[in-house]
Amino acid sequence: MSSAFMLRRNKGETLRITGYADPKDASVWKEEDEITWYASTGLTTHEKDDALFILYSQIDRGVDRWIQDKRYVPRLLIAAAIFLVVYFFFSLAVRDPLPMVDELVFALAGAIGASVALAKRDKKSDLAMKRRLELKQNASRADFVILEGLSAYEAYLDTCSYLDTLDLADRLAMATDQELPPLDIPQEQRGEWEREFLGLLKKDFSLSRKQFFHRFEQIMAVQRAGKADEALAARLVKLAMHQQLDLPLLAFLVTASKQG
Repeated sequence: MSSAFMLRRNKGETLRITGYADPKDASVWKEEDEITWYASTGLTTHEKDDALFILYSQIDRGVDRWIQDKRYVPRLLIAAAIFLVVYFFFSLAVRDPLPMVDELVFALAGAIGASVALAKRDKKSDLAMKRRLELKQNASRADFVILEGLSAYEAYLDTCSYLDTLDLADRLAMATDQELPPLDIPQEQRGEWEREFLGLLKKDFSLSRKQFFHRFEQIMAVQRAGKADEALAARLVKLAMHQQLDLPLLAFLVTASKQG
């Protein structure tokens, strides 16, 4: 079973987190895996379409990576053969004032060109198209389930979005006596889904929001050390003012990680 989560925000983009974010995992994706989308309330038709689009996009990237890995050795051997053929052809048939230089240039160009052409062909191969179709058909059968615990996450993001940017940056960098707002989830709504959600969220951000995830790791180091970092607070403010960093989302990830 594969879980996916949708987190709505009043200020900021809706988060759609799935287990298909990493193309490197495509080799272990199974066509028969049941996919379940979790949200705090029922999804509209438009939201379901967006969820399906995200899955389709991630499946396309994953299958492209999977077929490239699967055909790597044959592609390498063909490219090497073309390199040798081109190199020896120009070595024997063409005389030039700089021995080996022209031959190497043409041979490398031929090998690279062949590798690129083969890669494009592989993406459109019958094998890739079959796996792509099987995974997408499975994604289209996804279930949509209400998970009330997610409403606490959405409420936390809303709370942080109304905090002043300077205040929130200082709290993240521990440059003030005030701590980040608490993340309260009713006991009856807690469960293993929290750990699963947080793991998928971190993995997604480490792949798609590398600068964001780097700031998260910096803040977690400061929080663990328990020592204020005024320079980091100033940097966070600057990035937030230029709309290059989502501070409420960062605060949520830090607080959820500390509680998890």
